[in-house]
Amino acid sequence: MEWLIFRRVVYYGAALTLMTLLSLLQDLWMAQLALIPMLLTVPGLLLLNALRVPGTAVALFPLYVPACSLVVLMGSGLAVNLGGAALGMEHPLRPVPLLIGLQLCCLLMLLAGTTAPLSTAIPRPALPSVRWLTLSMLLPLMAAAGALRLNHGHGEVLAIAALVACGAVLAGTALTANRLDVGRVSVLLFAVSLAMMWAYSLRSDLVYGFDISTEYAVATATIRDGVWEMHPHPDAYGAMLSITVLPAQLHELTGISLVVILKLAYPAAFAMFVVGIYNIAERFLPRRWATLAAGYVLVQGGVSQQLPALARQEIALLLFLALCAALLEIGMPRPPRLTLVVLFGPALVVSHYSTAYFALLMLGGAVCVQILLGVTRRTAAVRWTVAAALLTSVAGAVLWYGPITQSASNMGQLRTALSSDGLQLLPRGQGKGLIAAYLSGGEGGTMPTSEYAEKVRAAYADRSYIRPPGDAGDPRYELRDNGLPEREPRVPLVGPMLNLAVLAFAQLGNLLAVAAAALMVFQRRSPGLTRQVGLLALPALGALVLFRLSGTLATVYNQGRAQIQALTLVSVALFWMLHQIAPRLRRHLPRTSGRRLDLLVWAAVGGAVLTIFVKSSDLSTVALGGTPSAHLADRGEDYERFYEHRAELASAAWLGYQVAGNRDLVYSDRYGQIRLFTQLGAGRPGMITDLAPAALNHEAWIYATRVNVVQGRARSSIDGRMATYAFPTDFIRKNYDLVYTNGESEVYHR
Repeated sequence: MEWLIFRRVVYYGAALTLMTLLSLLQDLWMAQLALIPMLLTVPGLLLLNALRVPGTAVALFPLYVPACSLVVLMGSGLAVNLGGAALGMEHPLRPVPLLIGLQLCCLLMLLAGTTAPLSTAIPRPALPSVRWLTLSMLLPLMAAAGALRLNHGHGEVLAIAALVACGAVLAGTALTANRLDVGRVSVLLFAVSLAMMWAYSLRSDLVYGFDISTEYAVATATIRDGVWEMHPHPDAYGAMLSITVLPAQLHELTGISLVVILKLAYPAAFAMFVVGIYNIAERFLPRRWATLAAGYVLVQGGVSQQLPALARQEIALLLFLALCAALLEIGMPRPPRLTLVVLFGPALVVSHYSTAYFALLMLGGAVCVQILLGVTRRTAAVRWTVAAALLTSVAGAVLWYGPITQSASNMGQLRTALSSDGLQLLPRGQGKGLIAAYLSGGEGGTMPTSEYAEKVRAAYADRSYIRPPGDAGDPRYELRDNGLPEREPRVPLVGPMLNLAVLAFAQLGNLLAVAAAALMVFQRRSPGLTRQVGLLALPALGALVLFRLSGTLATVYNQGRAQIQALTLVSVALFWMLHQIAPRLRRHLPRTSGRRLDLLVWAAVGGAVLTIFVKSSDLSTVALGGTPSAHLADRGEDYERFYEHRAELASAAWLGYQVAGNRDLVYSDRYGQIRLFTQLGAGRPGMITDLAPAALNHEAWIYATRVNVVQGRARSSIDGRMATYAFPTDFIRKNYDLVYTNGESEVYHR
């Protein structure tokens, strides 16, 4: 025992000393490269040891390590921020205070863990060889090179090749999973996940996506000010530690720029999400089935396309998955298990409000189902871990979003919508019917330019602060269509058939998942761990259906993101049921061996997963014709919306300097505003995204992006539907002065 204590003190003490030295040498790129993985592992290992979490549990679910590290980093950063402000420091979020705070926290955890029992020692993992690791990491490096080549106009060949390689590696991993150990499968899943996310996140001259532009502005302001203000935060972004204190801490301790942290480090951490799902699935399924379950989540388009543009949700989903895993640790001693859920719940709350809302719905539903089981089957009504997770998460949400940060504005909007319109099922599915509206996922769709112009005219007629120029109603300046030209598919029939197949697979999967979760919960002989998965998966599915059907609830949480969160455990339940199909077929096909039937079912499911990958990755568009997303092309809808060019950022920065400190109206189209968000922030009042002449104030500023100037196209949204129209160049140039131009982006004012 004394030798164990000595070894822990030596190992962890050396790691903390090395972290300090590397932080002092942060100007060296090698120090920066080593610091990020150390910051995401060493604090977590110390916390797990201090909590007496069994080492076998950590070995079976390594995601506990980065999740606990995130808890320590956000907790120590918050303590330094509040403590430094209380001591009169103007800029507590600077390298020295943050390093001292983190080291003090780590030393306290080291002292608390010195007397931990032998069971907390983590078994030495069977890591793949250096050659294996190097070859695996070539895949994300290839994807990164493909994205950077696209950024510099060198074509999409390498980007397409990297994505094809991702599909091949994923398929090969699933095929050979039973012959590989857990470490090799985990490394390959991590490599594929990271490659697919870097293919998106590394596009653009700044950041790529909608929400991340605001997140970048919030994080930039926190780093610049050197302090995080606790309240009020009416837009809720500023209340999330995942995009305020955490990136500021990573930047100050490592010297790595914020752009690199958001584009490289956050996706690298989130790539562990799919590995964590695999680790949970392997408790119930053979290795190749568990690989398919993780692959099914990975090939959902939102994982690689949306989440790299949602930094706060990347952090929150890691914590959510760690919370789910802790709830499933029915064999772990109660004290460390309760401590883990009590830590992960509030950490989730301070990382992302919408993910926290979904978690609360899931936990509340799980408690209700457990009470139902207790009433009908006379079993234990409520597990302590689920109740503790619910109570601490609810308390954390009430306090954090209420008196602490005053950031519950979106809940206020939901309350107003519910009181005036009710739950408002299918508001965006009018005329479609229940099934069609459900299948459309609540998408608002598009509208003709003429309809958009009429709606804008009616909407702005009663706004007294809007005074359009005198000739705004001149027929010469009526908006006209200017949508993207449609490219003819090479094989006209294959594309629709592929879309139909993917839709069928997805909906069949949802139906089977509902049945699987219900079986896990209500089957009399269901093992405790299996029932626990069902208890969490069933309410998660219920919440997902509710988000999908109700446009009112969609104001709180995008249903596509809710699906990714629900799949955390739903995918495990789904593939658990699919794995049960072969034994049941054996009864009807007695001459066929069970192994062969299992292989046939697995091959059919694997084919469905691969089909979804081909569609969601846009490789089908490359093969069949059309315009793929921005990770594979320098054109198209996604590229025009989300790719931020240096010229646009330069004009946005110039405009930000001109309007700083005043409340002048600033106009841009819907996607021009995300360029402005990076420079002005999302909370600035007076930003309007309608460019119809009837909506333009005669003394406003007008910001024109590269798409507006070069392609002559603009996009705006009203009533949840998008209109794409010709940028009103003639009207604007007649009534406003061109006050800034760099050839690709312009600013007008009068």
